[in-house]
Amino acid sequence: MADTEASRFRPGLRARLLVLVALALSPIFVLAAIQAWIDGRNQQEILERELAASARLLAHDQELLIRGTEELMITISSIPEVANLGAGCNNAMARITQRNRAYTNFAIFDLDGEVVCSAASMGAQTNFADTDWFQGALAAQDFVIGNFRIGVSTGEPVLVTALPFYQEGEIAGVMATGIRVSMIQQLGIRRDDAEDGLIAGIVDRSGTVITERTQLRVDNVDPAFLERADLGQIVVFERESDDTGVRTLAVASLIEGDIYVLLSAPKPSLLSWALLDVSSTFVLPLLMWLLALIAIWIATDHLILRWLSYLGRIARLYGLGRYEIVPVRAERAPREIRELADSFQWMATRIAERDEDLNDAIEYKQTLIREVHHRVKNNLQIVTSLLNLQLGNVADPEAVSALREAQARINALAMVHRNLYEAEDLRFIRIEPFLTELCRLTHEAGPGHKGPVRLDFQSSLKDRVISTDEAVPLSMFITEAMTNAYKHAFPDRNADNVLTIKLDEFERGDDVWIETLVADNGVGLSEAERRQGVGSSLFEAFAIQLEGEFEIDGKPNEGVRIALRFPLEHIDAGAEESSIS
Repeated sequence: MADTEASRFRPGLRARLLVLVALALSPIFVLAAIQAWIDGRNQQEILERELAASARLLAHDQELLIRGTEELMITISSIPEVANLGAGCNNAMARITQRNRAYTNFAIFDLDGEVVCSAASMGAQTNFADTDWFQGALAAQDFVIGNFRIGVSTGEPVLVTALPFYQEGEIAGVMATGIRVSMIQQLGIRRDDAEDGLIAGIVDRSGTVITERTQLRVDNVDPAFLERADLGQIVVFERESDDTGVRTLAVASLIEGDIYVLLSAPKPSLLSWALLDVSSTFVLPLLMWLLALIAIWIATDHLILRWLSYLGRIARLYGLGRYEIVPVRAERAPREIRELADSFQWMATRIAERDEDLNDAIEYKQTLIREVHHRVKNNLQIVTSLLNLQLGNVADPEAVSALREAQARINALAMVHRNLYEAEDLRFIRIEPFLTELCRLTHEAGPGHKGPVRLDFQSSLKDRVISTDEAVPLSMFITEAMTNAYKHAFPDRNADNVLTIKLDEFERGDDVWIETLVADNGVGLSEAERRQGVGSSLFEAFAIQLEGEFEIDGKPNEGVRIALRFPLEHIDAGAEESSIS
């Protein structure tokens, strides 16, 4: 059983063939993948080197301008008017700014961030102690470059640079200037470039692109790329736009931690030949591998699986008993499938012959069982007839009553065998017709036929069935209860005497229970009988046999109620037959 359950989760024939073919072709695919990966890495390295070289070449002027700014600021700080921060410092700064159009302003700030010397007015802002370039210059005690911003004196986009200002060998403040972004942008333009050629730009430490060309199609760079560029890497990435398509961009550090160069190039001009090489070394073997798997898939379905499915449908029809079906379509199948179909047909023929033998044996067995029930019923009727003969020779009323009770019990057993003999299914008896006739015969044979005791039979069981093992104790219970009622409940015979037999069903949990109630409107039970718990050991025995419960209740002059409740083992014969099949 464990092997059968495990086999359900094993892969099918098609899956196994696909796996085998895939494994057989995998070395070619793996080698092609490795070669494609190696080629791709080589081309990527070449591309990075080309992009880095081009970026540094195109940004050479920007680097000279930014590096030259530090030398210019050192030179300015040595001018006497500036070094002493005298009255002529502002004018000196103004003259220098006018001669160097790349800068918006030169200014000196004390250690508190207040302006002490400036070529131009600072507007409303007078303290710059909290700016990044001011704090950076004091912390590094070296030349620093601040973030891209709008200049406070001119309102132009500028890149602020700062240098510690010394007096008598000690830092007395910070000198700062703003490099015009428009000047950096002009230096980054290659006049001989095509419109979609290489384009260089400058990125500040925050990732903002501070030079602008339409073809760059990028406003900022991920700070993570800048961190990698500070480690000496050339970071290559791609950006896609609706009008220019995909472009490849590279970021390299121009001044570590402060300024970065950004290069943009159209992807096809640098990568198309590399992609073609990858296609020939990787995509083609992959396509061949997929085509082989598709061929196996189709061949397996055409040559094997569709015939197995057809034979499976034939086998299911054989399972339903349609052994006369011949697998004609299998004549067009491969030889092995035809041999399997012939084996199926031979097997169906043998099963049909065996079923016929089994049906004959079952019919013979049922005939024997019916004959047994018939003979038992006849023998019980003979016993009943003998008791009738004996009743004619007995004068003692108690003996007559005892013989009649025995006769009623024997009649009940005889009825069980008669119903089994007449039933189509020898295992079951329908409750309602069986008990209807049993109550009628018991009423006619008992004391009731000699006096005005009316029998009221009620049932809602319809087609419910019980087995022989259940029918015997149930019939004996009803016979015993009716006999007791005739014997004790009606000492005064009158037209109002009623004996009620009621059959109902109810649900208890997941089971269907049957309640058999025998009630009379006779003298009932006296107080002494109630205190003594009058009952019958026979009734209790019947309840135990049926795995049910027994209850008796009665009050003086209110009659007696005897109830037997038991779970129904078989809901109906059809359901039982279905479960057996």
